[in-house]
Amino acid sequence: MHFLAASIESLGAKLAGWFTIGYGTFAFLTKASLLLLDRTTWNHATFDVVIKQVYFTAVQILHVFLGYSLVIAWLIISIILSTARDFGLTAFASEMTIRVLVLELLPFLTALFIALRSGSAINTEVALMQVNNELDALAHCKVPPMQFEFLPRLVGGVISVVLLAGLAGLSALLLAYLSIYGASIAGFEPFTHTMAKIFDFRIVAGLLVKCALFGLAVTLIPLTAGLETPKKHFMVPVSVLRGMMRVFFAIVAIEVVSLALKYI
Repeated sequence: MHFLAASIESLGAKLAGWFTIGYGTFAFLTKASLLLLDRTTWNHATFDVVIKQVYFTAVQILHVFLGYSLVIAWLIISIILSTARDFGLTAFASEMTIRVLVLELLPFLTALFIALRSGSAINTEVALMQVNNELDALAHCKVPPMQFEFLPRLVGGVISVVLLAGLAGLSALLLAYLSIYGASIAGFEPFTHTMAKIFDFRIVAGLLVKCALFGLAVTLIPLTAGLETPKKHFMVPVSVLRGMMRVFFAIVAIEVVSLALKYI
């Protein structure tokens, strides 16, 4: 009986903790959304911070990201083409490439890339600001942290993931065409016909929403995890670990729901 009571108590504590985390994240997102819709938020200083955030998150790593995405795209395209030839399905190679790479794999890997590079940095920075009372100092100086520290990171993260996923998708499409048809323009008509068949309004809208949710996950969760950090320096690594685990599970959940809505 004691074991059963302890198990129920432990499960209840975990559920209460998850509810508290979810409620805090939702409350933070609601506050950020209301601030986003407020016209007075968007002054010159806020725009400058958003532009810098996009630069540090997307532009600064563009060459590394393109190399990373092109290598992965080339490997996946080669595997798909080889498999399609073995089973006599070469005619469907371009469609399989687009569905696997552009719609699913590259957006997912883009979110992971940004999460590991920028999400962890955001989590660490906010946690240190929390521990060192810098956020309280900003509020005391009448510099709203939400407007100048948090909201630009949310907006910049969403923009960065959408743009990088789109760029990776376009690069993969070009690489797929060259791999299937070579430098000839003979395959332009069937390839564009396949693209038109796949990229209808519903698919494009779903892809944009998924990429935006990925961008939100890799910035919103690290921000809230950083703000939860107790004011002790040794808790900063723990906060980053917890935040990045939540980001990973959120990205996987978004991808699973997206796949379920498309194919089930």
